[in-house]
Amino acid sequence: MKNKWIILFFIILSVSILWIFGPDADENTADGHLSFNGQNTAVPAPSSLAPSEKPLYNYFKVEEHESGFDLIMHVIELDLSNPLLEIRPVSSHTTLFGYEYLSKINEKWDARVSINGGFSHTDGLLGGMYAIENELYVPATGMYPVLFKENDKVFIKDASTRVWIEGSVKLENFHFNKYPDREGLYVFTPAYGSQNRVRQPHLNIVVSGGEVRGSLISHDSCEIPRDGFLISAIGENYKKKLKDIEAGMNLKIVFETNSDSGKIAGFDWAYECGSWILKDGETVVPDFDTWVGTLNVRTPRTAVGLKDDGKMVFVVADGRQKGLSDGLTGRELAERLQKMDVKDAVFLDGGASSELIIDGEIINSPSAGRERMLASAFIIREKTQ
Repeated sequence: MKNKWIILFFIILSVSILWIFGPDADENTADGHLSFNGQNTAVPAPSSLAPSEKPLYNYFKVEEHESGFDLIMHVIELDLSNPLLEIRPVSSHTTLFGYEYLSKINEKWDARVSINGGFSHTDGLLGGMYAIENELYVPATGMYPVLFKENDKVFIKDASTRVWIEGSVKLENFHFNKYPDREGLYVFTPAYGSQNRVRQPHLNIVVSGGEVRGSLISHDSCEIPRDGFLISAIGENYKKKLKDIEAGMNLKIVFETNSDSGKIAGFDWAYECGSWILKDGETVVPDFDTWVGTLNVRTPRTAVGLKDDGKMVFVVADGRQKGLSDGLTGRELAERLQKMDVKDAVFLDGGASSELIIDGEIINSPSAGRERMLASAFIIREKTQ
């Protein structure tokens, strides 16, 4: 009997100590732990950001499942006022030709997010304007809208590029960083590659450090100076246009970008996209696009747009996968962008090229069942100091 009272005493003492010194339920909740209340409640992981910092991006997924129609659409939203945010287009290689998997591009740039870019020619040369950090890589075609970034804002304009050479003489009306597939006057910078890829007799003017070093006739590909540019003339009539250029002259490449509203200058980068989807909130999708053909069939789509509040959005819609996602026509994509308060939007490449990577993982479902090699992409990452 005595032993029973001793055991009971220690039980009461233990409970009292736990009650007095044990952890408080409210403190547990404040630390991120919820006591069981009979409901299976999902709790988001606590943010590692300081209260004053903004997330680098916002991602969400849109799903629609109706009779005979399925859609999965991935959306990346960016607040361009975020001082930590870097968003920019990149080519697959340091030079303009060629392709690479988006996963490799993402890894190379140490990106948080990567999205497939726009259109390209069969050799991988970008299909339109690409300029960054005051250097022109590819001029605008004048056929499609161009996406511009200037400081903490992005805008889309129909634009054209004028390129010329000035200095001791002035030279205009030439192809710039374009594959030499016919007679003409061409100008090549190191961004084009190490050689001009001309496989027939042609005249070259070599400009290094801003000075003409001399001229030479070449019967095969000619080297492009790393600190200058090369002027190449294919055909007798075009060789005559270079007759006044002599060694020792000073020459430089100049370009300007124009739109209906005037000259566009001071931008951080420019990238030519596909056809307009929305302009000032109105649907302006054409029935046909030179790059992709008809826009009246459902297929995977990638688009970039600007919202009324100035935020930038990328949309990747999966398609060609029955039971998962059918894709969208151009007008169907426009309707969904309008619902997200997007006012201006344009196409990027679609089909098997539509791809989104977040933190090294392919988030969408590429229609080919695997990655497709791309000529360019958009990358999102934290700015380096």
